[in-house]
Amino acid sequence: MNSKTSTLTVEGMTCPSCIAHVNRALRDVAGVETIDVRLREGTVVVKHDAEVELLIEALREAGYASAPK
Repeated sequence: MNSKTSTLTVEGMTCPSCIAHVNRALRDVAGVETIDVRLREGTVVVKHDAEVELLIEALREAGYASAPK
């Protein structure tokens, strides 16, 4: 596996429920190994071998604007 770690901004996270929602959205993407949602920073750090665009799309489909940080 050729894993990399990416930090993405996640706009719209406001509470612990959002953390669970972001985790669920990213967990469903093939190739995601670990997810570290940082509510206070408005970011998520993901270890993955999937394309970053797939992660961003999963977050957008879950209702969050996202981009690489």
